[in-house]
Amino acid sequence: MSQVPSLTATHVYHHATCEHRVRLDLFGDGALRLPDTGTEGALKARGLAHEAAIAAARDYPRPTHGHDDLARAFEETLALMREGREGIYQGVLLSDGLIGMPDLLVRQEGPSRLGTHHYTVGDVKISRRARSDQALQVAFYAHLLGLVQGRIPERLFLQLGDGREEWFAYEDVGGAFEQVLADLVALREGRRDTEAFLQPACSACPWRGLCLGEMEARGDLSLVPGMTPSRRRALRRADVATVAELAGAKVERLEAASGLEAPSLTLLVRQARALAEDRPVPIGRPHRPPGPPELLVTALENPTGDGHTVLLTISFTDPREGPRTALLWSEDPADEKALFEKALMAFSRKPDAPVYHYGPSVPSQMARMEARHGAGDRGLASLDRLTDVAAWVKRAAALPLNAYTLDATARATGHPGSDPAGDVLPDVFRLEEGDGGAKARLLAAADAEREAIRHLLEWLRRNP
Repeated sequence: MSQVPSLTATHVYHHATCEHRVRLDLFGDGALRLPDTGTEGALKARGLAHEAAIAAARDYPRPTHGHDDLARAFEETLALMREGREGIYQGVLLSDGLIGMPDLLVRQEGPSRLGTHHYTVGDVKISRRARSDQALQVAFYAHLLGLVQGRIPERLFLQLGDGREEWFAYEDVGGAFEQVLADLVALREGRRDTEAFLQPACSACPWRGLCLGEMEARGDLSLVPGMTPSRRRALRRADVATVAELAGAKVERLEAASGLEAPSLTLLVRQARALAEDRPVPIGRPHRPPGPPELLVTALENPTGDGHTVLLTISFTDPREGPRTALLWSEDPADEKALFEKALMAFSRKPDAPVYHYGPSVPSQMARMEARHGAGDRGLASLDRLTDVAAWVKRAAALPLNAYTLDATARATGHPGSDPAGDVLPDVFRLEEGDGGAKARLLAAADAEREAIRHLLEWLRRNP
């Protein structure tokens, strides 16, 4: 008889993104799991180092056993709790098929089964902002604490990458957590089914090879950019279940049968046609970007700690002079303000040139720097000048793509260059560690990104 798998905080964490991943984590063939991507591996290593630094600063005792013997580690944790220690690092909590290994257990005054005290729980994260999936993970630990000590702590916390403790009430997340736990129990008991859905998180999931192959084999509707789970359900109710069926469908019939609106359906049908026929499908007359002269901007962020822009490149292209590129570095967060000021100065020197970028990264980082460092009208004017080439491409044609990443979009429009996306985050961390080659690799990635954007601008200009 097979053993029923235990539920952990990791299952709670992944539930927010993909229930299908949780089911595969519980019951899938581990031999089909792919290794971590470079980015995932770098983030995990950075997280472990951050946790170790927090543990060293707090100097809490830690059970001598961990994954090697969970039962003994639980008994050690319970003994430390009964002793009333100020805190416990990576204790183990077990109850009713649930396993928890919270980073921090912190003593609080107030009665429980332990005596006149009890414990609350916190988790260490490298992100600079608290997220709901992280809060649900801590709520899982609080639920386990309630089973172990007979009292759910009223307030929980996340210790973030910039050192702040963000506290929140259990009652604020308890209802949502209880629904997640009910879903997970139903998954474990086989009472709840799941199905893969292509989304950005798939690129880092260890089950990506298995799921993508299955989705491609059945022509799953989630392969169509712009699809959502609710839209997929609506289309299935209208007897459209594959990319090919969507490509051949009439918008008028789908609107009546699915309840979806015609403009959204029109875009989805065109995207499905592009995939089914493996060719671009024109949407409308493309916008013809003015210039050159023009400014092309890329930005690279370190998402950990307090978050800051590490590299911002500004390339000015003139037909007579060719491209000239400013490379603005802030390897230390303290240098970011100077980087921002230099960027605004570069923009001001070419006040009439359009400023092109691809996707949301550049405007989000510029807006964050404006909020953090302040530049008044100059900063706001720079945000107004930013122009997203991705939006123009999507209005021009539906491309045979599952996602409009810069590298995929450039290749679909005939760009022969190197991959402008790459796995750059590990090099951001290596740069901090003094790796001399990291800077050169990051510059090469930025060069490839600018060349891809330049290609897309020319594609828009020359296509009828």
